Amino acid sequence: MAKVIVVGGGPSGIMAAISAAQNNHQITLIERNEFLGKKLKLTGGGRCNITNNRYIEDFFDKVVNNNKFLYSSFYSFTNEDLLNYLSSIDVEYKIEEENDLKVYTKNDKALDLIKSLEEDLKNKNVEIIYNKKVTDLIIEEDQVKGVVINDDIATQINQGENLYADKVILSTGGKSYAHTGSDGSMYQVLENHGHTITKTLPALCPLKTAETWVKNLQGISMKNVKISTKLKKKKISKCGDMIFTHFGISGPVVLIIDSYINKVLAGEHVEIFIDFMQDTSKEEIISLIRNNPNKNISTNLKTILPDGFVRELLNILNLSDVKGNSLTKEDENSIVEYIKNMKLTITSSLGFKGAMVTCGGVSTKEVDASTLESKKIKNLFITGELLDLDAETGGYNLQIAFSTGYLAGLSL
Repeated sequence: MAKVIVVGGGPSGIMAAISAAQNNHQITLIERNEFLGKKLKLTGGGRCNITNNRYIEDFFDKVVNNNKFLYSSFYSFTNEDLLNYLSSIDVEYKIEEENDLKVYTKNDKALDLIKSLEEDLKNKNVEIIYNKKVTDLIIEEDQVKGVVINDDIATQINQGENLYADKVILSTGGKSYAHTGSDGSMYQVLENHGHTITKTLPALCPLKTAETWVKNLQGISMKNVKISTKLKKKKISKCGDMIFTHFGISGPVVLIIDSYINKVLAGEHVEIFIDFMQDTSKEEIISLIRNNPNKNISTNLKTILPDGFVRELLNILNLSDVKGNSLTKEDENSIVEYIKNMKLTITSSLGFKGAMVTCGGVSTKEVDASTLESKKIKNLFITGELLDLDAETGGYNLQIAFSTGYLAGLSL
């Protein structure tokens, strides 16, 4: 039986502690907040998007960076395993088949999930220490011996307290939602001890546009659009819902696109193209525009697009709201082109203040994918968002957290 310290009380750390406790290890879980799962409460827009109900082999295409690294993690603890585990601790869930197969708590609240996980930790005799921040690792001859904890998080004036263990699992998260305690400070600690940290960037983040007229569309939602871009001659296209904001664009498909362009966006602007009616051909749109030739084109277009979008579209193109039979072919082509291929110039994202996850982190080359143990520091395990792993929105990032945490605990 090993004495184990797990650092971080989010989904990855909780699952690591539960997994390790099942093998009769003595577990201490250290959480810097006054309660567990502070960041977990925010997932899925507060509804708690636990995972996704796709086949686990389909998850790899949803992972943006280093998907092959996750083979052992995903298959050691699949989404089906996760749901079976949750059922065993009386957590009810629902699968929203019409919403990209996302899985949520049945009552759309994370609190019941967190309470059930906390209860299971107690049942497995996991000691939980709250309001303590791990500020350093105790390393001797390239082997972890424990951690340094500090209860003065704001100033860290004191020297801290040494807490010793045979093995340590780090599950402190990345830089997103820093107010929850996930401030990225562990990256510097690991770098100080020889680990390579791949540049960290905000991911799953709303985007700012150079086009200022988008503020006139603020609040208008568009369903099932296709956003495309080209990066190094590779075309990327993603589909889903979006919304216009006062600074640019947001919504599920925008967040996904951000995770693919964020590395380029860090140094230059990126052009994207939006098809607002991907299931409708140009010819069909033309037919709809002229369907009632004696009615204004805005009236005809409002049958297929939001009223506010149509009005701003005509304004952007500097077109009068004429009757369908008075519309020139040139103006007709301009309208259709904007509907099917609107170009926007992305200047930046909202940064970490708007990011759902972190892109970058501890290099996966320095971590054993089959155990999550550091290749640099013996008996040190690294999980979840600390690693250079991130995925599309839809429950995939939480599954990464649960799966890597479980595998680390299993591997002790």
